[in-house]
Amino acid sequence: MKLSVVGIGPGGADYILPLAARVLAEADTVIGYKYYLQFVQHLLRPGCTVVGNAMMEEEERARLAVEACAVGRHVVVVSSGDAGIYAMAALVYEHVSQFGERGLEIELQTIPGISAFIAAGAKLGAVLGHDFCCVSLSDLMTPWRSIERRLEAAAEGDFVTSLYNPRSQKRTWQIERARELFLRHRRSDTPVALVRQITRPEERIILTTLATMNPADIDMFTVVVIGNAETFRYRDFLVTPRGFSSRKPVTGPGIQQESFRLITEKLTRVDLSFADRSVVVRCIHTTADFEYENLYQALGDPLPHWHDYLVGGGTIVTDVTMVQSGVSKEFIRRFGIQVHCCLNEPDAIALAEAEGITRAQAGMRLAMTRYPEAIFAVGNAPTALNEISDGLQRGDFSPAGVVAAPVGFVNVVESKLRLQHLCASVPSVIIHGNKGGSGVAAAILNAACAWEPEAELIENALLAR
Repeated sequence: MKLSVVGIGPGGADYILPLAARVLAEADTVIGYKYYLQFVQHLLRPGCTVVGNAMMEEEERARLAVEACAVGRHVVVVSSGDAGIYAMAALVYEHVSQFGERGLEIELQTIPGISAFIAAGAKLGAVLGHDFCCVSLSDLMTPWRSIERRLEAAAEGDFVTSLYNPRSQKRTWQIERARELFLRHRRSDTPVALVRQITRPEERIILTTLATMNPADIDMFTVVVIGNAETFRYRDFLVTPRGFSSRKPVTGPGIQQESFRLITEKLTRVDLSFADRSVVVRCIHTTADFEYENLYQALGDPLPHWHDYLVGGGTIVTDVTMVQSGVSKEFIRRFGIQVHCCLNEPDAIALAEAEGITRAQAGMRLAMTRYPEAIFAVGNAPTALNEISDGLQRGDFSPAGVVAAPVGFVNVVESKLRLQHLCASVPSVIIHGNKGGSGVAAAILNAACAWEPEAELIENALLAR
């Protein structure tokens, strides 16, 4: 005794696989939904017993198929599309498994077919070019909470998604809910295809978007195909790139730009200007720590001022050599920037010993007299930042700016808060809290060198539309 579950494709005669046609021609008994049997009637041999029943009688079909099995007879259960995708194979195998010894005597096989979403994908051109999934919106046998969880995962995971059983006369709200869930994660102009009666004479394809798709155009014979973030429309086709045009970058500049893009996507502060955001991105890129978005404070719109100053061959003073080393050599060479650190100079060492202060503090005191109009960047020592605050309080010098990013646990927070109240007229960047460091201070300086006024003007124009 033999029992086959055969997928007959989406309906068009050309879409029935030769293997399926051969198995159907061998059948003694064929069981299926009576609507689907019309598509295979011409393939059956004379004398074949045909049993057709209603749409909702899947379990009855499985029971009848097992009961019809007898020695020397071949029973075939037909399913539209593929026999294993939202079809009869699972029910038949489950039913056979419950028949004990008799079930073991039945020779089982599943014959694949072309599923509706595959046929729809072909009609649409190349929409299934990257990762995809299928979700049925029918909650007759699956709790809606499970369906909704799967929809949420598909939308968030950016899968091209084909929705089966999207709408019926009684189930009208599920497709609207599915759209709501996808709009949480996809743009409103994401391409959508409504593919009805695929490969059959009544075939109709509507290309639309998540925002404009009309539920009235959808019924139980429709497969809804939702594109991913990269899917685009070309003529009457939908194309989902395989990723070759967006491979992971391998060059240094490419990796940096992709990193900046990924970081920018995750920023949440709405009060950051284009310039300030570029500084925050570089700080996060240096540390892999998104807390810098909230620790960042800019006073006096520093980046445009610093950029103009540095591209004209400005001067930078740092508290430690690690900040000095972190300033891009390309920017130094291109703009003729001078970067000084007096930490290890004999005069600084002598002053530190004579005054009982740190060398970073002594070096900063010397630099304030030598380069009073420089940008002063502190990435290590709070004593150096306090020295700058002392000078500002006395009015000893007028720096082009201050980068306040010392790191540590003793007097770090206080040194930054003190500077904050002294920098009303000095363009400054402060990294609040205990965090900071030489790399962060250098990243802020590099952001000033890299800032592009033209890019900010373009972004502001786009936002003004």
